[in-house]
Amino acid sequence: MELWTGLYLMGFLNMAFGSPEASYSIHLNKLSFEDAQNHCRPGGFLTNLTREAEIAAIQKAIWEKNNKTATSFWIGLKKNKGQCVHQTKPLKGFRWTASDSEYSHGFKWKEDPMGTCTDERCGLLWVEYSDSETKNIALGDASCKQKYPFICKRNFAVPCPSPSILGTHDIIIPQNDPYTRHIICSSGAKFTLKCSNNLVWNVEGDENSDVSQLCLQCESGYRRVASGNCVDINECELANPCKHTCQNTDGSYKCKCPYNEDSDVCGESTTPTTDLENNDVHPTYLDVNKNQPNPVSRNETAVEIEEQDGDVSNIVVPVIIALLIFVVLLVIVAAIVKGCLRRRTVKLAQKKAEAVALNGSNSMENGNENKHQSERDCKL
Repeated sequence: MELWTGLYLMGFLNMAFGSPEASYSIHLNKLSFEDAQNHCRPGGFLTNLTREAEIAAIQKAIWEKNNKTATSFWIGLKKNKGQCVHQTKPLKGFRWTASDSEYSHGFKWKEDPMGTCTDERCGLLWVEYSDSETKNIALGDASCKQKYPFICKRNFAVPCPSPSILGTHDIIIPQNDPYTRHIICSSGAKFTLKCSNNLVWNVEGDENSDVSQLCLQCESGYRRVASGNCVDINECELANPCKHTCQNTDGSYKCKCPYNEDSDVCGESTTPTTDLENNDVHPTYLDVNKNQPNPVSRNETAVEIEEQDGDVSNIVVPVIIALLIFVVLLVIVAAIVKGCLRRRTVKLAQKKAEAVALNGSNSMENGNENKHQSERDCKL
């Protein structure tokens, strides 16, 4: 038990007094002194300043942050209530929170801290910038409740646990950088993870990402972006699936049309040319050409029509009606033709009867004439 206690104490002292393996992270988000301390834990703490090499490393880290607007940072320097400010002491009565010491290394103060024995005061690191580096580092103080950027210190001897990621993936560990991981998902998506000061893995540039979901497929209507989060797919911009106006919704979309237009022809126009169900994509998937839908006139009242897969009755009913009209027309034409044929038959029968009657009359007249001729021949 005593052995483990000793090892832990040695590790903490190495962190506090500046091990050659210590690293420093600059945080530009403004927090109170207590919140800044909690943000650095458990893998680190608000930095102290113990050696020239450490001061140079901190200056370099501030410069590489590439933000010349932040000129004051919380560091692990504090005067508690009941302790007095002593202007003659190197640290003016303040102490390093990591080691509870007053080691000063000859630091200068930008201005003397406020003289008090009752108020709690916390230490700041003031910096100035030149064209190529930070310069003129000095100490300062402020109320611990005020909010400033802060500097965390961490020792590489404190390991970051292996990231827990669901789904099929590969992990690449860079050489000489135990706090970075490169993730390659089976879909081809790639992410870079960084281990934070509180020993939690996050996607680089996003301290609130959930790395466990990186290689899982997003829900329908969503896709994964560079931050590792699932975001809504804007179907209206990617494929313009509507004939008139397209309205993007959370996970889907709606088509709109003018008020007086037939709603049956106001829905989707064509099959989208982009795969809208591509949920697990490379982070660069956001860089696409946008096709904007035709807007509805401001003077027109739009009616929303829910997304449909297609109504078969919209095709069947008109076809049936057309067939019925065609059959009726055929019946009418047949009736007309039949009537015409019947009248023609009657007329032909009448003409035939008249012809027969006429032929009969002629035969009788010829018979009588022959009879009278015979009688005349006899008389002679």
